[in-house]
Amino acid sequence: MAGTVERVLAERVGPPQLPSQQPPAAARPRIEAPFAEHLRHACEEVGCRMEFSGHAQERVVSREIDLKAEQLTRIDRAVDSVAAKGARRALVMLDDLALIVGVERRTVITVVDAPALRENVFTSIDAAVIA
Repeated sequence: MAGTVERVLAERVGPPQLPSQQPPAAARPRIEAPFAEHLRHACEEVGCRMEFSGHAQERVVSREIDLKAEQLTRIDRAVDSVAAKGARRALVMLDDLALIVGVERRTVITVVDAPALRENVFTSIDAAVIA
């Protein structure tokens, strides 16, 4: 009989719902077109051939990371060096930032700042470079 009660409760209530790992869309920072344009313009000014994924742009905005022109140049050079070695996905250490970069498409996938670096594990990379 106890098994029947548990079965009925499970059917009515269902399994426990776990909270979503993603914040609700309203809580996520919204990337404004001017920011993406600003980033693209800054890259063009210094001859940087890098792109920033939507996720990377969100991280830069939400963590209030200020990327300078010389830093964009250093990222570009670092990607050149790992590309020459045949890397496909690289960890680029830049000052107090860590960037995961898709080397073939020259795309910054994510950006992690110093406070978020503690006890962080980076996987699925085949190269690391200090820029």
